[in-house]
Amino acid sequence: MAEPTSEWTSPRLGLRRLGFSESLESSFSEYYFHHSLVFMRFAIVLSIVLYALFGILDLFIVPDVAGSIWVIRYAIYCPVALAVLGLTFTRRFKPIAQPMLCGLAALCGLGIVAMIAIADVSGGYLYYAGLLLVVPWAYTALRLRFSYATAAAGAIMVGYEVVAIWLKSTPLDILINNNFFFISSVIIGMVAGYMLERSIRTDFIQRGLIEAQRAELAEHNVHLDSALQASLEEVRRKAEELQASRARIVAAADAEHRRIERNLHDGAQQHLVALAVQLRLASRLAENDGGAAKALLDELDGQLQDTVQELRSLAHGIYPPLLMDQGLNAALSAAAKRSALPTTFEAASLRRYPPEVEATVTIRVEEDAAGLVFEVIDDGIGFDSRGKGLGAGFVNMNDRLGAVGGSLQVDSAPGRGTRVAGSLSLKEETERSADPPSPTPDVSVASHPARQGGRLA
Repeated sequence: MAEPTSEWTSPRLGLRRLGFSESLESSFSEYYFHHSLVFMRFAIVLSIVLYALFGILDLFIVPDVAGSIWVIRYAIYCPVALAVLGLTFTRRFKPIAQPMLCGLAALCGLGIVAMIAIADVSGGYLYYAGLLLVVPWAYTALRLRFSYATAAAGAIMVGYEVVAIWLKSTPLDILINNNFFFISSVIIGMVAGYMLERSIRTDFIQRGLIEAQRAELAEHNVHLDSALQASLEEVRRKAEELQASRARIVAAADAEHRRIERNLHDGAQQHLVALAVQLRLASRLAENDGGAAKALLDELDGQLQDTVQELRSLAHGIYPPLLMDQGLNAALSAAAKRSALPTTFEAASLRRYPPEVEATVTIRVEEDAAGLVFEVIDDGIGFDSRGKGLGAGFVNMNDRLGAVGGSLQVDSAPGRGTRVAGSLSLKEETERSADPPSPTPDVSVASHPARQGGRLA
């Protein structure tokens, strides 16, 4: 059976006509041949055996003309049937199978008609029974298609009528009786042949539909497998990025710890040690020289202010105090004021968020249905964000966002500035545990009229 294509649709098999469209009929003929070849060979062998064995009865039925009848049996039909049987094992048989078998069925029946013509009247009546066997054999066992089997039956019927009416002058009552059984046998054979071919065609349709659905399912499986492989590759890539990000975060944390230790040791700690020494000196001076002690204490006050400022600067690098005390609005406004470039900060009402979120989001912030989003836009010279790798600052931002389930996008090109945008989903439990929002005025962003948010431009 030919492989069904994507154009295969469910064909309808009408009651009046056993046939499909031209292309599908060709596929069915191929299917019919391969599924009927064994039955064809068996039917030919069966006809040869029965044709030959009934020759024994010729000696008892028509001994006078048995030799003439044997010529039909053993010199004509059996050799022809054997030749057709041998042809079924060659490649030449398939394109001529149906017309060849139709001719063999007609030869089988017309051979018996010839025997009727040769035999006497009483003997001819006995050979008539053989015609009733040929018809169902042609329609069923031989696996002739309905049209070819009907053509063979029609030829046999015409031959019999010619012999019975013009050559043998069969009595009318016997002719009517024989025709009744003969026509009944043909009708039964036609019904059996029609139902058999219709059953094979139905099986062909069902097999075709199953194969078409199987091919479609295989194609879907290929697409699903490709999508699954792509998803696995994406998960693998994300896992590798996450592992590398975690490693960078650990390394950055270690470096930050060392920086804090160094700054504490070289900066604030040295200041405090010096203050302790000078305080002891001031204590000694206070006993003998009050004026000198006062001057030293005044100097210590200035050094103490420097130490406090040193500690504030150090704490600002770890976690900005303004961010801790007043939240994102105040911290970002202060950052905008400290910027070396002219900077405008616009913000909608933002509430307080967990420390890891506030520390991660650094520029524009707003909350929408997706969660907490931020954006930084400048009108600088820009850079090729695709052709060149992103710097350590962007990698650090991406790592910090990834650690809390966020994402970062960088869009820049020479001559049109840079846009850095990110998002961070907020869990419901985080929202419920968050502090009430700090009251700040709502200001709409000019570049996003449909949304309210903050932007550093």
